[in-house]
Amino acid sequence: MNKLVRNMLGSAALVASLSANATVDTYGELLSGTYQPDTTFASMTYTNIGNVYSFTLSAFDLDAIFTDGSFIGSVAVDSEYQPTISNVVGDTVVSVANGGGPTGIFDFRFDLTGSQQTRLTANETVSWDATFSQPVTLTSDSFALHVQGLTTEQGGSGWYTATPVPEPETYAMMLAGLGMLGFTARRKTKK
Repeated sequence: MNKLVRNMLGSAALVASLSANATVDTYGELLSGTYQPDTTFASMTYTNIGNVYSFTLSAFDLDAIFTDGSFIGSVAVDSEYQPTISNVVGDTVVSVANGGGPTGIFDFRFDLTGSQQTRLTANETVSWDATFSQPVTLTSDSFALHVQGLTTEQGGSGWYTATPVPEPETYAMMLAGLGMLGFTARRKTKK
């Protein structure tokens, strides 16, 4: 088999395998509120095996992106089934609370606030497992982060969704296109 074709197939297989593993969403797209930050402010990684989803939420430098004392208070979730939470590790607590976020599409939330001002602040991370009673499919569109502690000029708080990123299929098509360009260039060189 031609070396170029093998490389293209290998690249496509790599892209497909990456999409089957953890999903990583970055947050910074304003959903509700008034303040749109200039950059993403958090990332959430999640995987699932059966009915169990494992999450890791990392806040970036919220003090520099928003204002001193800002924090992520909750994650609104669009899923008709509420999970039970276990294996919480990190810089805050995680519990399930009724009520979602804005727009009416969210069904419940992962509450990241607790007693004694426990919450997810600048450069902190928390991980947890969520066990659902039924199979659920969660995607980037299933979540919204609530940032609180903003200034009056920033609107006090805001809800943010995942920043759109190309789907894995888009990367595969891009790689295939680059491979075809390389193949065409190589054929021209041989002539």
